Amino acid sequence: MGKHEEWERLQSLGKGGQSEVFLVRTPARARERQKHLETIKELSGQGFNDLRAQQFTEATFGYGRNENISELGALKIYSARAAGVQAEEQARARLHIEITMLGDNRSGLPRLLAFDESEKWIVTEFFPQGTLEQHVLSFRGNSLPCLVAFRTLVETVSQLHKDGVVHRDIKPANVFIGSNGNLILGDFGIAFLPNLPERLTFTKESVGPRDYMPPWAETEERLEEVGGQFDVYMLGKLLWCMIAGRLKLPREWHRRPEFDLTLKFPNDPNIFAINKILDKCLQDDQGKVLPSALELMQVVDGHLGVMKRGGQMLTEDTPRPCRMCGKGFYQLPKNSSGFQTQVVALEAGSAVIKGSDSQSWRQGSPLFVEAYICDYCGNIELFKPMQLDKP
Repeated sequence: MGKHEEWERLQSLGKGGQSEVFLVRTPARARERQKHLETIKELSGQGFNDLRAQQFTEATFGYGRNENISELGALKIYSARAAGVQAEEQARARLHIEITMLGDNRSGLPRLLAFDESEKWIVTEFFPQGTLEQHVLSFRGNSLPCLVAFRTLVETVSQLHKDGVVHRDIKPANVFIGSNGNLILGDFGIAFLPNLPERLTFTKESVGPRDYMPPWAETEERLEEVGGQFDVYMLGKLLWCMIAGRLKLPREWHRRPEFDLTLKFPNDPNIFAINKILDKCLQDDQGKVLPSALELMQVVDGHLGVMKRGGQMLTEDTPRPCRMCGKGFYQLPKNSSGFQTQVVALEAGSAVIKGSDSQSWRQGSPLFVEAYICDYCGNIELFKPMQLDKP
């Protein structure tokens, strides 16, 4: 009997080509329940006095109570279902990579509770809320909370990229929802580790989930260089899925009308920022994708900062809902001459309006903003331009 039998199996959580995962009780909790069961058997059929009744009640409660999360785990047992030496070698390599990665107890990854490499199994912490695949509608159309949660995952991947580790299998089924709402990245079976003496993949074998894999990796030959763009591309796919509430985005088609988030959720100005992020992830040319999650985190933080402060993008195609009435949208007003007022220079409590035909600027103005007016209630709002070219 293998040591993993000490972890009492409760139910199957899923299976793949080379492994199966079970929800299990910890050995300590299993022994505790067994002890309570023996007490129940011993007292059953005996006449009850006050003491025996109390012992029986305590044993019954202790045996049947719900487990704490700390008393549960996820047992993954590796077994090469395909015949042949190569399948067995792949299963062994996947397990070794998982143990190597999770053994460091990195933030944002599942905790490794137990393992036996010779018996081909590991136990990690259990996440009762499951994965993003099981909650595909949780963030649908909610760009700000989605980006806040997504940022926790990007930070985890950025730390991996600092160490030269590339996950290569980022998809909703491998992203767990933590107790505090953070996203936890699991399943490191095909991760690329720079210092690993041997590679998992073989010649003429593509690695990664088909619907999330970048196009430059779809080759019959093994990639000799695995960079952070691999994960950044997959993170882009994941972000689109979270907002869209769907599990698949074909290729890099986030700007096509049938997949464009700004058309699906036209009244959310933050959705336009999501598309800006996706543009830096979902490209068919590897050179146009952000080089790593470190750069992606900077982009995400920039947009999150604007969103949390209630800011709105100032591109022409971005709706700006009125904060006063909630019915209208802010528009650039036109003055009596017919041109749009563009800039307000704020100086020492005064405002000097500059039009689009004006070439005069005061030197040393601390802040330039654009004045917009609601087309429904007339409320005026000042917006800081994202870019301002001074003459």
